[in-house]
Amino acid sequence: MKRLTMTIVMAAAVFGLVYAGGGTEKASTGTGGQKTINFLAVWGGQEAEVFKAMVKPFEERTGIKVELEATRDLDAVITTRVEAGNPPDVAGLPGPGKLVELAKAGKLVDLSQVLDMAEFDKNYSAGWKALGTVDGKLYGIFTKAAIKGLVWYNPKTFKAGGITPPSNTWTWNGMMAYSKQAIDKGLAPWAIGVESGAASGWVGTDWLENIFLRVNGPDKYKEWYEGKLAWTSPEVRKAWEIWGQIIADPKMIYGGSNYVNSTNFGNAHEPLFTNPPKALFHHQASFIQSFITNQFPSLKPVEDFDFVAFPSIEPKYAKAVEGAADVIGVFKNTPEVRAFVNYLASAEAQAYWAAGTGALATNKNVSLVFYPDALTKRAADIMNKAEIVVFDASDMMKPEMNAAFWSAVVSYIENPKNLDSILAGLEKVRKDAYK
Repeated sequence: MKRLTMTIVMAAAVFGLVYAGGGTEKASTGTGGQKTINFLAVWGGQEAEVFKAMVKPFEERTGIKVELEATRDLDAVITTRVEAGNPPDVAGLPGPGKLVELAKAGKLVDLSQVLDMAEFDKNYSAGWKALGTVDGKLYGIFTKAAIKGLVWYNPKTFKAGGITPPSNTWTWNGMMAYSKQAIDKGLAPWAIGVESGAASGWVGTDWLENIFLRVNGPDKYKEWYEGKLAWTSPEVRKAWEIWGQIIADPKMIYGGSNYVNSTNFGNAHEPLFTNPPKALFHHQASFIQSFITNQFPSLKPVEDFDFVAFPSIEPKYAKAVEGAADVIGVFKNTPEVRAFVNYLASAEAQAYWAAGTGALATNKNVSLVFYPDALTKRAADIMNKAEIVVFDASDMMKPEMNAAFWSAVVSYIENPKNLDSILAGLEKVRKDAYK
């Protein structure tokens, strides 16, 4: 905790040098006495501490108090309060699905009435803006992001084997060639674990989403998560079959299918860092860096662990990025809320997430100087330069479809020969869920 506090203090100091010129909250100061904003979110622990540090300069400049109400049962609390006519002023929503639900129900404020849109458009890519838009109006600000689909490796394993590490321009076929080299050298190409309690299987959905996006592009991707594309379609089947080149081949995966299904996602990278290493690659989002450093505190970024972007499959989708992020929605349009939300969207505020948690800022004008190491800087750079940004597809699906997708991944790993029946089962769920 002391280290985190120092990081936040340093971030505040660096901010003064990088973004000298004062605050961005243009809608407000001098509110005529203490005003309080109720902010509801899931953030606790480290995230809560960073959030409180983030809002402190805003509070000092405006006299507006921001009270964080944290709950792990976020969806239920928001639903109950909205139905009771007592919504929070601002909230970190459970996900894009909830954003769409609340926007369509007329419960959220159109952010064009809240934000300085000229400033917002300078700071956010079209992809993030599109994700926050419902029926042509902006309702959500995405923040605190992670890139999905990074491929992690141990550089020392490559050096010991006389192999040149991959680059961000590699292809799926090139990745499979690396995998064959690993087998030839007695290593398992891939360390994978999909166990996650009731959510077991979500790790595999990330694989399939990244493959689907790079084969079929963002328009088909959107049709898929909106329930408009059959699970038995050629597009969906192809994604599963491509993943099957890895997950259905016992030579490709460390420990075999039972190991994959029983190993928690938070420990799945460990075979890369045993002595000697037992696997070459691990596929996971940018957040896994904190798991690696917590479990192996002596390891140094770049020197001991590194990553490359997910390989391209169809060249025209090579610069596509799948991400996940928290999304903020606004329930009340007051001068205090307008000031606060403009601040939350600013580079100043988002720099705290970068420095304090290593999460990626969705505001593309947050300087890379705030990121704690070379790897998070690189992840942020990939995010900022992406030509296509999509959100995690399974998180955008209806809950029953999402849950069935997770379960289908576990079933496929267990018996990939059952792909036909697995896809037929998913298609039945789709037809029932999207009537």
